[in-house]
Order: sequence, then structure tokens, then C-alpha cells
Amino acid sequence: MEQQGVAKKIFNSASARPEDCVFCKIIERRLPSAIVYEDSDYIAFLDKAPFSEGHTLVCPKKHGETVWDMSENEIGGLFKLAARLSKAIVSAVNADGFRFVQNNGEAANQVVAHVHVHTIPVKLSDKGKWMDRKTISSQEMETLAQRIRSEFKSML
Repeated sequence: MEQQGVAKKIFNSASARPEDCVFCKIIERRLPSAIVYEDSDYIAFLDKAPFSEGHTLVCPKKHGETVWDMSENEIGGLFKLAARLSKAIVSAVNADGFRFVQNNGEAANQVVAHVHVHTIPVKLSDKGKWMDRKTISSQEMETLAQRIRSEFKSML
């Protein structure tokens, strides 16, 4: 029986200790990534298998599997950053809109058990179409990350 005020644990077969977490390894530079933004609390990098050009993951640096592992201020900071970065992402890829996707638990299709917000730019020509994952080279990723960083910097 759950205690009152205590949230149920969300099932995720991808659960990992911080030292084994893919995103923690990116944060610690133990795995490569195309980083578009970083500060003391958050990091944003391109998805290595994007749904669209510019698909960016915005994450807290502090390991937690779901938003239930974050304070309200941390959640607010995460989405505030995602909103700010979305402007640069949309501009960098000449998109017509964007979507945020934030999954919590395996039932919600969370693949990496570290809180993250997918910021996915979309074009009108893709409206109503199924989005498949794409393949992008590391060189293309770095070039795109540079464009997004430049756009973001110009908006400050």
C-alpha cells in the first residue's frame, strides 16, 4: 500500500545507476555528443537518431529518471531552457514549428532513464506524417550543433 503523498515508482527496464547512465556519460564527456548548450545545471545535445533535423535533448545534469525525481524549480528550469533553445533550433533548421516530448517510464516510451525533453523541430511539409528516426553523421551533427549554438548566442 502506498503511503499518502508518496509517488508510486515508475517502471523502467532501462534504469541505471548514474555511473552507467548514457546521458550521465555524455555529461561527464565519457561518451561523445554534439552539445548545443551547457550550464552548471543543464545540458542540451543533438539526438543521435533524430526524428528531424535539429532534434535536441535537453537534460538536467543531476541524474534522475523521471520528473518525479526533480523539484518544481528544477522542472521549471528544464522547460524554460527547452523553450529558449526551441527558438534557436527552429531558426537554425528553418522549421515551421516544434514539439516537446517528455516521457516518464517505459510505458510512456522512455528509452534512456534520465530525465530529458525532446525538442523536435517540424516543417509544414511533414504535417500529419509519421516521424521515423533518421541517421546523421557525427560531422553533420557537429555542423548543425554549431548552427544552433550561433542562433542561440545571437538571441541573447
